[in-house]
Amino acid sequence: MTQAQAEKKRRRKPKTSGKQKNRTPKKKYKDKSNPSSKGSKRKSTGSQVIQRKRITSGQKRRRPNQKKRQKKRSNKQTIQRLLIEIAVAIVATGSLIWLASLFLFSVVKVDGYGMLPTLGESDTVFVSRQSAIRRFDLVAIQTPNGKEISIRRIIGLPGENITYKQDRLYVNNEEKEELFISEAIAQADASNSYYTDDFSLYKLTKEHQIPTGKYLLLGDNRPYSSDSRYYGLIDKKDIIGVVKMRILPLHQMTRF
Repeated sequence: MTQAQAEKKRRRKPKTSGKQKNRTPKKKYKDKSNPSSKGSKRKSTGSQVIQRKRITSGQKRRRPNQKKRQKKRSNKQTIQRLLIEIAVAIVATGSLIWLASLFLFSVVKVDGYGMLPTLGESDTVFVSRQSAIRRFDLVAIQTPNGKEISIRRIIGLPGENITYKQDRLYVNNEEKEELFISEAIAQADASNSYYTDDFSLYKLTKEHQIPTGKYLLLGDNRPYSSDSRYYGLIDKKDIIGVVKMRILPLHQMTRF
């Protein structure tokens, strides 16, 4: 054998046995049904990413709805609190006004035409319970012959003698001018009549002076007013208070 033939033998690949052939690693192929394969891993990871994206997008969609619901709930709670606070404030204010009205003031609606032209039918006045009573003050009284509340004017005070003569008021024989009915007196004088009929305290009560704790009251509408000339003197306990203001109607609001 020549040297060239020997080199060719060396270069030839050795033949392997069947065992060796079985030992050789086979080529790997992708098994779609096997989840452990790389392809399945890639697909599973991709689906997981898609699911995560769907979950996150759903969460993002749900979050603003939850925020809106929370805002609505908080708004409802704040409105309910405000309504409760307003109701409590109204009740407390009403209670305070009621308590104050028992001791400090009253609101009285005028009934009848006895105080024309100063006050008309259905006028509403503010009455102070703590004010001192003076001559010519308007006062709210509980009428002796009924349960009505009337508005009349103080003419005579305790200890005084009152006389009316020819439309002139005399207190302890001293003339007092009644400016609040001056126009009505002038009209009556022009028609040769008297706005206030003559009378005296003695004729009404058989007393020369008004007793302590009593007052003589007259209405401004002298020809048609029912007052001390009809039901006598008024006790101080029956005087509710002094009228300070007409509050209704608003366009005729007046202080006295």
